[in-house]
Amino acid sequence: MDYKKIADEVSEKLLSYSQDTSGWRVIKVSDTGLYHSVTHSYGMGLISSRDFVDLLHVKPYPGDVLTTNSVSVEYSGCPPTPSCVRGYNNPCGYVCSPLPENPEHSKLVVFIQPELGGMLPCSVVESALPTTLVNLITDTRAGLKALKDPN
Repeated sequence: MDYKKIADEVSEKLLSYSQDTSGWRVIKVSDTGLYHSVTHSYGMGLISSRDFVDLLHVKPYPGDVLTTNSVSVEYSGCPPTPSCVRGYNNPCGYVCSPLPENPEHSKLVVFIQPELGGMLPCSVVESALPTTLVNLITDTRAGLKALKDPN
């Protein structure tokens, strides 16, 4: 099985079905990719946009287990800008594995450790982060479903 090809196809589909893909761009790609992502501002501009520059590696394992592993990096080709607060992702990733009892479904485990930067009250972060993760899972599910059944 060509995992790299599958990962590339799924990534392309997921980004195309995401509610907002305007904040993503690929900077460099080899076996590992360098990505720049930008969030929108929230609360009518009270919460500034954030941007992240991440090194991302997709790695398959036996048993159809697929992981993404990433960490923020400094990259001179993508310096911080005054329009965004530069965030930082500590080592994080996703693990996707099939459910043995139901091969039509998968288990997705998400490990994130963001440092959002700026001055954000904890209550704002604690209320926004779960919604962001739910949207990620909803968009992932929709993208995979569309990939499986393009009609």
